[in-house]
Amino acid sequence: MRIAILDKITGEWAQQWTVVWFFFGVVALTTVFWLTTEHRALDWFYLGVSFIGLLCVVSLSFRRNIAGNGFGMLATAGETIVQGTAGAVGLMLAPLFNFFTHLYGIFYWSKNTDGDGNMIPKSANKIVWLVTIAFIAIGLALFPTVNNWLASMGYGVVADDGSKFLGVIDFFWINVLAFVLSITAQATMILRYSFNWWLWIAVNFVWLIVNLMSQNYIFAIQTMVYQINAFVGLYEWYRSEQKAKGLA
Repeated sequence: MRIAILDKITGEWAQQWTVVWFFFGVVALTTVFWLTTEHRALDWFYLGVSFIGLLCVVSLSFRRNIAGNGFGMLATAGETIVQGTAGAVGLMLAPLFNFFTHLYGIFYWSKNTDGDGNMIPKSANKIVWLVTIAFIAIGLALFPTVNNWLASMGYGVVADDGSKFLGVIDFFWINVLAFVLSITAQATMILRYSFNWWLWIAVNFVWLIVNLMSQNYIFAIQTMVYQINAFVGLYEWYRSEQKAKGLA
């Protein structure tokens, strides 16, 4: 299905869209940073990392290899430092995983580019879908065990404090779902599957709940900014996939 406005954004308006989206993202993040933090050195570092994250995701949505994966490595390295200095050693696992996937992506994407040097996405067959679903299911099943093991060593990823979302869903399981989905979405993105953006849309929704419940308002705003980009990325990758197949 063709959507005229998205054809413009992913086509002749791509540069203008990127500048406008990034500008409003910076304004939103800076505003929340100024109103909700104590402006400590670590807060400033967190803000800087979030800016790099904006550059990363918009570059990935437009299939830019060096910019997307390069900024991705910088952003995930920064997130690893932030989590470590904040004492959340367990939460360093996801950024570390993402750092090495971006490193792999730089070489893998470079071997699968179009005439403009942009990565060519590919569609997923039924086997890939089944493997992805199985990966998520196994991750959800094993996560509590792994988390308890890390906790016994003093490195718990998620604290099971009994809090609930809307008084119904355990905050612990929301975190588990967000963690497993984000790693799966990252892996499928680096492997060039277009459907990864559906996973990122789900990830952003779940992470928004996590960030609001934990009063991490900077990253709650960042998640909403990311969500807008995720829909653009979804359209851009599927359209590029169709063009590569000669169906556009």
